[in-house]
Amino acid sequence: MAEIKIEKKKPIWPWILVVLVILGIIAYLVYANQERDDYNDDFDDGVINEQVVEPDTKPLDTRGAYAPGTAYDQYTAFEGSIRDSTRIALDSSYTKKAYYNLCKAVAKKADENNVEDSQALTDLKEFSMLITKVSSPLSSAESAKNFKTASDKVAKVLEDIQIKSYPELQSQVADLKQVTSEMDGYISMDKQQDNITQFLQKSRDVLKAMNN
Repeated sequence: MAEIKIEKKKPIWPWILVVLVILGIIAYLVYANQERDDYNDDFDDGVINEQVVEPDTKPLDTRGAYAPGTAYDQYTAFEGSIRDSTRIALDSSYTKKAYYNLCKAVAKKADENNVEDSQALTDLKEFSMLITKVSSPLSSAESAKNFKTASDKVAKVLEDIQIKSYPELQSQVADLKQVTSEMDGYISMDKQQDNITQFLQKSRDVLKAMNN
């Protein structure tokens, strides 16, 4: 009687493991690309390309043309970017744009008044470095921490400008610093909208007083 050889089936789990690993790699690459695209779109389109400047309120140069690059240009851009207070601290693109314009306006005003360089002023001039890590929603504490840092630096530079050139604005800057101190870098921004709105509005008022 002939002996029947029975071949053992090779296990298929190694192939299943390989397929899962490949799927995991593909999913990671897709997610990483999406995160990068979302952040670039949010920051570039929402901040740099959407600055609000009202040409009818900009100062004129000696030839009667609008003078580019002035502190007042930056101020009107900032003022325009906080008109809809309902979007502040809730809309990521809108809030980043407001902070971008604010930082640029404050840095320009510091340069106009020959304020001594400081780390805070340097950071305002390089605003994008302040929020490099802000790719998460404004409902996360990570975003709040970064925007809290930016707010502190704005208040510090505005105080330096005030001390050097605008002694009459001491109380206004003190009010701004008080609001800034009440912002919490460990609480998501959407849960402290009132404080952040007050900060942006009081910053606007201080800059407006400096421009008058």
